[in-house]
Amino acid sequence: MEKLKKILSADWFMAVILFLVAVLIRALPEIKAGSWPIGYDTFNTYAAELATYHGPLINWLKTANILYFLFLPFKLLGLSPNWIMKIFGPILYGGLMVSFFIFARNLLKFPALKAFVLTLLTLGQLAALRLSWDLYRNELGLIFLFWGLLYLPEVGKTKNLVLLTLVASLVSLSNELVTVLLIIILLSTALYQLIKRDWDSLVSLLIPLMIVLTLFTVVISSSGKTLYDPHVFFSSDKNYFWRYFYRYNLDMPYGLLKEIILGLFWLLYGYLLLFIVIGWWRLRRNLILQVITLWLLFGTFSALLFRGNGLMVWERWLFMLVFPFMVYAVEGIYFLGGWLASLKNWSSRNQLGKTLALILATVFWLVLLGLTAWRSWPFLTADYRQAKPPLANDELNSYFPRTMVHNSIGLWLIPDTIKAVDWLNAQAPAGSLILVDNRYRGVMLTRFNIDNRYILTNEWSETIKSSTLEAAKKSGFWPIYLIWNVSRGVPDFDRIYSAGDRGIYQALPSFKNSN
Repeated sequence: MEKLKKILSADWFMAVILFLVAVLIRALPEIKAGSWPIGYDTFNTYAAELATYHGPLINWLKTANILYFLFLPFKLLGLSPNWIMKIFGPILYGGLMVSFFIFARNLLKFPALKAFVLTLLTLGQLAALRLSWDLYRNELGLIFLFWGLLYLPEVGKTKNLVLLTLVASLVSLSNELVTVLLIIILLSTALYQLIKRDWDSLVSLLIPLMIVLTLFTVVISSSGKTLYDPHVFFSSDKNYFWRYFYRYNLDMPYGLLKEIILGLFWLLYGYLLLFIVIGWWRLRRNLILQVITLWLLFGTFSALLFRGNGLMVWERWLFMLVFPFMVYAVEGIYFLGGWLASLKNWSSRNQLGKTLALILATVFWLVLLGLTAWRSWPFLTADYRQAKPPLANDELNSYFPRTMVHNSIGLWLIPDTIKAVDWLNAQAPAGSLILVDNRYRGVMLTRFNIDNRYILTNEWSETIKSSTLEAAKKSGFWPIYLIWNVSRGVPDFDRIYSAGDRGIYQALPSFKNSN
C-alpha cells in the first residue's frame, strides 16, 4: 500500500496523468471533425507550407519555424499534412501541460497536489484550449519557456547557464511572441541582478540574453521570407507601422475595439477574477511571475492604452495570460481554503466539524471543476452552426471561434470547396492566376497542382480587397480565376462553375481596364 501511495504521489506519475488527460480532451474536437484539421493556422499555414515548400530547411530556423522539423519525419513517412496537424494538436497540448506542471513544481515550489490541481484546471480553460486550436508554434515556444525558466534563478551555475542558453535558443526558434516574452523576463532579471549587484549572475545572464537577441534579429529580418511554393503570392496588409505593431483603428472604431477586448477578457477570466486578485497579492514578490503577467497584460491592452495602436495580435497575449492567471487563481483558492483549515482545527475534537470541513472542501472543488467543464464542453464539441452565446458572438468570433470543431472554411463547406478546387485543377491553363481568399488556402495548396500556374491570396475578408485585385492586374498572368461565394457577384468577373455554395469566377477582358 505504501508503495502504491508513493507512485500515485510521484511527479512523473502526475505528469503522465496530466499528459493523457490533456491529449484526450484536445482529441475530442479532432475526432468530431473527422479527417479534416481544425483551426486556422493549422490548415492554412502549417499544412499548406508543409505540402508545398521545397526550399532549404535552414529557412525554417531563420523564420522561427522549428516546429516543421517535428512534422518532417511524418511527412517523409508518407503521412498527409492534414493528418500530421491532427496528430500534433493533442500531443503538443499534452506536452504544454506537462511543462507547465513542472514549472509549477520546480520554480513556483507548489506542492505536488497543488501543482496537479493547477494544471488540471488550466487544461480545461477556454483560453488554453483556444491556444491549442491552431497556435502550435506558440505552444511549442511556451513548452520551452516553462522548461527554460527553471534554470534562471541560479544561472550563475555552469550547468544552469548551459541549459538556459540551449532552451532559450529553442524558444527563439519556435515563436516570436514567446521570444519577446522571454527577452522581457531576461532583461527584468538582469536589472534586478544589477540592483542587487550580483555581478556573477548578471554576467552569466548576458550570454543567453545576447544569443536570444541575436536569433530574434535574424528572425525579424527573415520574417518576410515565404515558406510556400514560389508560385504563391500574398497581398500585403497595410495596417502595420512596424513588424510587431498594428493600427487597429484602421480596422474598426476605438469603441468597438474596446468592447471586443474587454468582452473577451471577461468571457475567459471573469468568473475567476476574485481568486486571481487574491493570488496575485500573495505572490506579488515573485519577479518572474509578475513580469510575465505585466507584459501579457500590456500586450492585451496596449491597443486600448494607445488609442487603437498597439502590439499585434492582442488576442494571443490574452490567451497566454491563462498561465499566470491560473497560478494566481489556485493560490487565491488555497488561501481562502485556510478558512476551512481553521474550521478543521477546532473540529479536531468534534467529528461533526471534521465531516463538515471535508464536505465543504469536496463540494467546492467539484463545483469549480464542474463549472470549468460546463464552460469548455460546448467549445470542445459543438457544431459551428449550433453554437450558442456567449461563444456565438459575431464580434468576438473574429478572434475567438464559436467552437473548436471548426476550421477556416467550415467543415460542412469543405466538400463543395474541394469540388471547386478540383475543377480548377483540371481546367485552369498554364500561366493562369487564381485568386484565393486565405480561408481556402489550406485546401488549395494541399490539392492543387501548381506547376506553372500561380496563386494570389486575398486577406481573410468578406470582400475581395482592392489591393488584391490591383496585384492581379499588375501580375501579367491570364486568365484570372477567383474562388468565391455563389451568393455574391464580383464586378468584372463571370461565374463559370458552381459547387453548392462555392463558385469559380473568371475575369472578363474589362477587368484589366477597370478602376
